[in-house]
Amino acid sequence: MRLRLTPRRWRSGLAALALGTAVSGLAAPRPLAAEDRILLRGNYYREASTRILAPEVVVSKDLPDERFNVGVGYLLDAVSSASIAAGAAAVTGGDRVFTEMRHGTTVSANSKLGDNYLSAFFRHSTESDYRGRMLGASYARDVLQRSGTISATYSYSFDRAFWIRANIRDLHPWTSTGDTNLLQVHYLNLGYTHALHPTVLAGLNVEGIVARGPQDNPYRKVLNGLDESHPLLRQRLAPSVFVRWALPKARLVIEPRYRYYADDWGIRAHAIDTRIHIRATRNLLFRLRYRYYTQSGAFFWTEDGFFEHDAPYRTADPKVSRFLSHTPGAQVAFRMDPLAERVEALHFLRGAWIQATYNHVFQTNRFGNARLGSVSLSMPF
Repeated sequence: MRLRLTPRRWRSGLAALALGTAVSGLAAPRPLAAEDRILLRGNYYREASTRILAPEVVVSKDLPDERFNVGVGYLLDAVSSASIAAGAAAVTGGDRVFTEMRHGTTVSANSKLGDNYLSAFFRHSTESDYRGRMLGASYARDVLQRSGTISATYSYSFDRAFWIRANIRDLHPWTSTGDTNLLQVHYLNLGYTHALHPTVLAGLNVEGIVARGPQDNPYRKVLNGLDESHPLLRQRLAPSVFVRWALPKARLVIEPRYRYYADDWGIRAHAIDTRIHIRATRNLLFRLRYRYYTQSGAFFWTEDGFFEHDAPYRTADPKVSRFLSHTPGAQVAFRMDPLAERVEALHFLRGAWIQATYNHVFQTNRFGNARLGSVSLSMPF
């Protein structure tokens, strides 16, 4: 039995928060290093009844015209999940573990033309009962003598949802309460960053998301055995601010962030995320972080999980319940130039870096606490 929620939550929820790929100061190419790169990453996610292993490879290459760069990436999600934690015990008859795969491929193109930065991408992913496609583009420009940067990002995803009946691979379109199994999501992000001081950078972002189509889980039921039913339209708005304050003598960068979230399902959320970057040596960087998150429940969520038979909307989704979470985490990144310079056989590691990240989520919803980690290796070629 397929729980579509699990890999989708992996893609867009807590794991996405912790498994960022950028390494401040280390990911940028060095002047003498090749621009062409290969990135190998292993991602790990674990909660009470779900485990995800997600190896990934990304290759980027400069075109003969150095203003352009193209890339291609492949991601494999191996999801092992127990049904009862996601609210599907009534369907499966117990807490049975099943494993499924998601294959995702992304192609991208990037360019810098003067003070303008442009990029575009297309992503295609497949699961046993889900087909996902997304395309997007972004634009950024330096302004005010490069003391500020304006940016805009837009993406559009058009996914097809299915459900597997009776666990016999009998695939049917999942239309929820509508007449189509197409889920369309429009995403827009507008941002501005500005150098307030030689050591202080501040930024503001506003995200808007409109999703239309089936957004519930065909396998999940509420406590009194009724099918889950979510509204077909969801509109979200999330402004956020951040500050990066560098303390050169202490080799520190302090980065507090705040994000507010609101949607027309009645959810209101606050997230405070503070990060401290520590450059121990020229080639060794540490990052500590702590995130506090709290949200209210959706207007159709109930504390006891029971619903009347004629209720138009019902949910057993922990993501739309009222909960809070605390997430401490750490990251270490090492530029491998010293090894390349000292050991002749390792000269190919010049310009390479390795990074390891771990975050632990303490949360009060039914998913329970979670562990997230990744190990990345980036090499020029």
